[in-house]
Amino acid sequence: MNASRNRSMARIREGRLFLISLRVSFSRMSLWLSVGAMLALLSWAVALPTFMWFESLGQSSMQSGDEVATLGTVFRQDHSAGLSQLNRSTGAIAAVLVLVAWLIGVFAAGGWLQVILERSQHQSLRRFFVGGARHFWRFFRLGLLMLFVLGLFRWMLYGAPFEELVLRGALGVPETDLLPGRSLESLDSEAARDRIYWIRDGVMALLFMLIMSWAVFTRTRMALSGTRSVLIASGLTFLSLVRHPLSTLAPLLGLLLVEMLLLVGVLGSLSTWANHQLEFTPEQHWIWLLFTLGAIGLCWREITRGARYHAAVVVSKAIIRASAHANPWQSIGGPGGPQYPVNEDEDDRFGVSM
Repeated sequence: MNASRNRSMARIREGRLFLISLRVSFSRMSLWLSVGAMLALLSWAVALPTFMWFESLGQSSMQSGDEVATLGTVFRQDHSAGLSQLNRSTGAIAAVLVLVAWLIGVFAAGGWLQVILERSQHQSLRRFFVGGARHFWRFFRLGLLMLFVLGLFRWMLYGAPFEELVLRGALGVPETDLLPGRSLESLDSEAARDRIYWIRDGVMALLFMLIMSWAVFTRTRMALSGTRSVLIASGLTFLSLVRHPLSTLAPLLGLLLVEMLLLVGVLGSLSTWANHQLEFTPEQHWIWLLFTLGAIGLCWREITRGARYHAAVVVSKAIIRASAHANPWQSIGGPGGPQYPVNEDEDDRFGVSM
């Protein structure tokens, strides 16, 4: 057990854990393809009403290319009522499907942890769904706690506390400048105002990433120990993050950079180029290219999700002290029968050493 922890810590210190996690997650093709397909189906459900509405109009009041680009002024004027109704209905459908996508994410977290902890190459998809159902309600409660914490920080940074403590208390901004529609006219320049808002947005983005990391490690701790208390698991995880900030956050930061490199750097640039081409030459193959890029993005997000949980499992095994009553990674075997130690070497495909 000590040898496996030493190997895990060595990988963390060498900075290659996130690459190992990406490789392990990518090898589970059936998992990330399935979840990516489900999310793509949700986006299709949002796009379908819009497609059907435009199909019902035909080419009336449209010039060539208007239906796939910005829509002409004449068309918007003639169909203003229909467009408003379409926007309202699409918005309502999208709100429901965002909730469904969030629930799929909660389910997928349990599935990934189940597959990673069992470390078997057989029946991955079946065990993925078993794990998702097994951990769903505990992870759902954790998700509600996470949303509450995010909402609390958002209120502190974008609500009354920020206005009272920072704008009025520290900067001396008059109360009249804080009214809706005012732009902090008492400040020396617009650059000073923009710096304040940029710093606030940056702090919120940092808090968001830290809370997401906290949630990943809390789910991992709950799956490892079998605890059902969300508050206890989240509190212990917070202490672990404080004690081992580099070991816990460095692999997730590496995965975030790789994820953003492909999503923003590669897929974002290609999508922008394809949209420009679509405006000038509205042909069907550009639409299919955009669909393909979106599907690749969804699958890549799922690959990095699995990699985050694999990295969290490796780090948690290295830093969490195993208890006598709950140590699911040390050995396998039925209660009262022989126990066989689990070989923790990630490169060894045999799960038991005798």
